[in-house]
Amino acid sequence: MEKSTDLKGNTFFTVERCILFLAISLAIFHLYTASFGILPGYFQSAVHWALVASVIFLVKPLKFRYSKYIDVSLILISWYISYYLITVQKELVMRAGAYTDLEVLLGILAILIGLEAGRRTVGLILPLFCLAFLLYALFGSYFPGMLQTANFSMTRIAPYLYTGSDGLYGQIILVSAQFIFLFLLFGAVLKLTGAGTFFVDLAYSVAGKVSGGPAQAAILSSMLMGTVNGSGAANVVTTGTFTIPLMKKVGFKPKFAGAVEAVASNGGQIMPPVMGAVAFLMAEITGMPYTDILKAALIPAILYFVTLSSCVYLIAKKNNFKGLQKSELPSFRKTLFAGWLYLLPLFILVILLVQGFSPQRSAFFSIILAFIIGFIKDRKNMKLPNIISALRDAATGIMPIAAACLLAGVIMGVIQLTGLGIKISGILEAVAGGNLLYALVLTMLTSIILGMGLPTSAAYLILAVLVAPALVNMGIPLIAAHLFILYFGALSTITPPVALSVFGAAGIAGSNVWETGIESVKLASAGFIIPFIFAYNDVLLLNGSLSEVSFSVATALIGCLSLSVAVTGWCIKTIGFVRRVLFLVGAIFLIIPSPFYWSLIGFVMVSMIIATIILSTNKSNSYPLSKAESV
Repeated sequence: MEKSTDLKGNTFFTVERCILFLAISLAIFHLYTASFGILPGYFQSAVHWALVASVIFLVKPLKFRYSKYIDVSLILISWYISYYLITVQKELVMRAGAYTDLEVLLGILAILIGLEAGRRTVGLILPLFCLAFLLYALFGSYFPGMLQTANFSMTRIAPYLYTGSDGLYGQIILVSAQFIFLFLLFGAVLKLTGAGTFFVDLAYSVAGKVSGGPAQAAILSSMLMGTVNGSGAANVVTTGTFTIPLMKKVGFKPKFAGAVEAVASNGGQIMPPVMGAVAFLMAEITGMPYTDILKAALIPAILYFVTLSSCVYLIAKKNNFKGLQKSELPSFRKTLFAGWLYLLPLFILVILLVQGFSPQRSAFFSIILAFIIGFIKDRKNMKLPNIISALRDAATGIMPIAAACLLAGVIMGVIQLTGLGIKISGILEAVAGGNLLYALVLTMLTSIILGMGLPTSAAYLILAVLVAPALVNMGIPLIAAHLFILYFGALSTITPPVALSVFGAAGIAGSNVWETGIESVKLASAGFIIPFIFAYNDVLLLNGSLSEVSFSVATALIGCLSLSVAVTGWCIKTIGFVRRVLFLVGAIFLIIPSPFYWSLIGFVMVSMIIATIILSTNKSNSYPLSKAESV
């Protein structure tokens, strides 16, 4: 057999052993600190990044002669930078901003290493974005008007970003170190135990028989896995391998099958209880209790999935796609009876979070329980090599997120140093001219552009610093402003041209990326409309009386069904462009919570259109077909 061209002697195996050692170290360190060994934030962040940076430079090495020496040097420098920060932290407090030449040098190296790590894991977009902010900090004193800053030199910028609580090792990377890795590990352990297969089987047993059953099952299983997975794109690759081929099997076009998986996986990032770990980021940044965020995010997420599910159902009806036969589906009773233990870690996670346990401690107990269940359900699968492989998956999964969080620290640090955040908010308000709709549209476009190519958590962090304050200043409630930017930051992963979730789904489906992206945007239409609704009126965020909330949720559900008709062009029969537009208008009126008459107008519009469709259908059926028509 031909030997691998990537191997020279045993070098590969040596590097792989190092990666596995680092993956094990990451898991042990985070499980320990989540349970017994709580560390100061700077200590947690420094060790976390040193371990993750080492994994990055080993998993994604440079590929030219002698490049391995550069990678090893980057790893050693990363460790020294982290070690120095830990040892000198107390002294820095006493010196109050007076930096040594060594700290300036280490600050510059820390920035360069972060940029290189980001380039290797998330591409060029975010590193270039960070460079633009650094250049602004250096030359902002030459800018005109509101954008002008004080004069900052690199000897001031670099150590500030290195040692400050708003910089590289500050609050943003701390969220990765405290929360995100643990939930990635939780997802990896669930997958190891067989829970992923159970979720897919359970979804098929529930939804497989209905029209378009495999697509409905894909939505349900992707939602379940997506909420604990920190990346919509990663979830596409995990669940899409099973779901997309089955969707194609019953007749869905490849582009549509890929779009369903991309939109469903992406929706997991906005679905409580975990929201791809963004829920904990939002609690940290807004200062709001986790339970309040959970409550506010629930109804919009349900409406998102209701729209997606009803679109799939209507498309299946339109094309006469049947569900799978009973013989092709797993039994719901047998599947649930055989695998109900897999649900326990998720239930325990939610219960602990609601009871007020920290996310770290809740994730710790859920991970341990998942391990125990794995040994109970399939001891043969819980072999040491498989466990180590799961730890490796978690370690490689955190790479782009941690690198993006570190670079987001550069952006946040520059914003705090220069006061750019206040200026951007002022500019956004000035451009909008005090018009809230203009401000929301500008924020939407900004969120989609800045979120391109980034994990949802990293996109949210950047947007929370840059644009959320402007919305709050214009009178939008705090939680509504942050959910607004989260939605469009998440939707950037299915919005061309840089749509990571779509890329993964199109690759599995064998479809054109652009066509799959367009289908994804159509299926996720509720995600583009609902944020505008709750930005104007936060009743859909469960802020109101029981009667107000009940009425608004009921009409919004009808509105989402009407929106699905507008997207798919089918209601009892295929409908034309004019009726689709009317359904769209009626849907928007129905989703708007107040005043009451908007929903009433929408309901009357939709009811009248459906009545005309029924009458026209009955009329056409009352006439016998001619010979030509029957042919």
